[in-house]
Amino acid sequence: MNKQTRPAINIISAIVLLACACRAVSLPTINQPPTPYIPPVIPTQAQLPTIAPKPPDNTLLSDNFDTPSSEMESFSDESGSTETKDGVYIVRSTGDLWNWGQSQSEFANAVIEFDVSMVIGPANNNAGMGVVCRMRAREDTSVDGYLLAISGDGYYSIRSVSAGSMSPLVDWTYSDAINQGASSNKIRATCDNNELKLEVNGKLLATANTIPEGSTSGSIAFAAVSFETNEPNAEIHFDNLLVSNP
Repeated sequence: MNKQTRPAINIISAIVLLACACRAVSLPTINQPPTPYIPPVIPTQAQLPTIAPKPPDNTLLSDNFDTPSSEMESFSDESGSTETKDGVYIVRSTGDLWNWGQSQSEFANAVIEFDVSMVIGPANNNAGMGVVCRMRAREDTSVDGYLLAISGDGYYSIRSVSAGSMSPLVDWTYSDAINQGASSNKIRATCDNNELKLEVNGKLLATANTIPEGSTSGSIAFAAVSFETNEPNAEIHFDNLLVSNP
């Protein structure tokens, strides 16, 4: 940094004696009390608020579907369709088989949370909705994974998927924790090593173990189906997806 110096100025003061009549200067009264000394107020440093340390972020994926999802696939064929529309992810099934839309990302262990509601389904609410974890496609295009699901008439199940065929690990069981019909349900599905858990609206409904030689990692997929052959159409809406580490 450049410093600026000022030249010293030497001032020679001449003492001049003036012999003149000068008016007397007013002096303070001798008996006047001295002005009390008031120390200056020194501002103290404002105490800063204590900031709690930020907890570690375990989020792997989140999507509220306010815009077209870059993560979840969109398609349409004779089995149904999937798309992001009006702030939700929609899975439509038009036959008696599960239809699904899967993620681009793949996960080994994950907790998958989301809201789900049936918008179109059979009159008796006998339609399935849920999520597949560890979805892995084989060379013949069949898939492996694990389905954790509920139905519109109040049932839940955990099922293994092997070469596209499903087998119950926890068969369909009724629970009054599940809101029926078009009412929304909050799902929390856990796939953690060999443990599978299904929670609905804050209540743990089912646990199961994975199968030997089962899929150990893969995509997640939102799934839907109507179980009524004479009313084959089902439309399920998914929202507020959050995928995190167990």
